[in-house]
Amino acid sequence: MQLETKSQIAKATLSLLTVVASLFLLGVLVFVLCAGFEINPFRETTTSFLVAAFVGLIGVAAVLVLLNVATNLSLIADAKIAELRIETRPRVLRKWSVAFGIVAAVLASLVFAGTYFSKEKYLGVVREQADEVLKTNRSLLEDVSRLLASGQSEDYKRIADIRTFLQNQRSGLPQLTLIYSGKFADKLAFYKVEYYGSNQKANDYTPTYFTCTQHIDCEYLAKFFSGENIDVMQRYTVRDDQFYIYIPFIGKDARFVLLFDRRNSYGKLGS
Repeated sequence: MQLETKSQIAKATLSLLTVVASLFLLGVLVFVLCAGFEINPFRETTTSFLVAAFVGLIGVAAVLVLLNVATNLSLIADAKIAELRIETRPRVLRKWSVAFGIVAAVLASLVFAGTYFSKEKYLGVVREQADEVLKTNRSLLEDVSRLLASGQSEDYKRIADIRTFLQNQRSGLPQLTLIYSGKFADKLAFYKVEYYGSNQKANDYTPTYFTCTQHIDCEYLAKFFSGENIDVMQRYTVRDDQFYIYIPFIGKDARFVLLFDRRNSYGKLGS
């Protein structure tokens, strides 16, 4: 193989290796952002594709490194040291650094923007489905209001059955928790209805406390159950990817809150 051909191969493999290394580092950046902030703006199939592409880049980089090393060793063996003229090209390195920084910034922006729009889109879909179900079954919500006002132990099984029915009306609806208020030692307390155990007797119901979170829903629930009129509250967290939709309901006999919440493992970008 001629010296000129070897030189061209060495330059080509070095250029390709630079591109592959840049893509690899950008992939590391995306993975670090997603893992560090516990977010994922991609759907499951897109995530699998990106992981496969990331692993493929490692294999391509390994082949290019071996080819580049082999051709350079051959060049060193064939050429005389005195004939090698090595010139530094700081402008090229500067251009590569600027280009890499720009692409890295764009990727980081896409990760965070994709996560934000993914969550907003998901909340919008769930809210639309929840409003439709609640509007269609308003009579059942009034039944819940009446049963909560009666305060009879046997009525809570009926409330749990209504909650289960409402939750299963749409496949896209997440978990539904019914929150109501009570008193404990003259203090306002929050209780929840999630399900009714099969081994639980109808006349032996034990209320379950709802644990609110300070600066998230404690003030919201306290205002509503103290008699104030409040709007629907939608929230989501970034790190653990949790969604919350609080829908207050003021019935003729009692008021309560319907909480839809779900842990969303994947986002909406990609396929």
